[in-house]
Amino acid sequence: MKKLIAITLLISVIFLGHVALASEDHPLDIPVKTLYSAPLEDSNVIFEIPMEVTLQDISQDGNWYLVKISFYIGPFGYIYVGWAYIPVAKILAERDKETLDLASLLEDNQ
Repeated sequence: MKKLIAITLLISVIFLGHVALASEDHPLDIPVKTLYSAPLEDSNVIFEIPMEVTLQDISQDGNWYLVKISFYIGPFGYIYVGWAYIPVAKILAERDKETLDLASLLEDNQ
């Protein structure tokens, strides 16, 4: 009986240690809890998100974002982790190109 208790404790310690290491924070574990009316800190709050939404990673090209969404309905918990395509880097590159084009046009007219 003592051996069974010792083995059970050993297995539980190994399992809990593995779970603790697996739940290690990601370097970009950024929570998203509030939506604002404008991109200013003192703008009006539009919606408080009633679930956990975190940005966990960004791809090399800056267009894909690893997002974790988790919520509970009663005793049941749901966790979804996946990549979302939001072409921020592409949009910023296009804006920079337009700005450079406008600057070159202004220089040519002077």
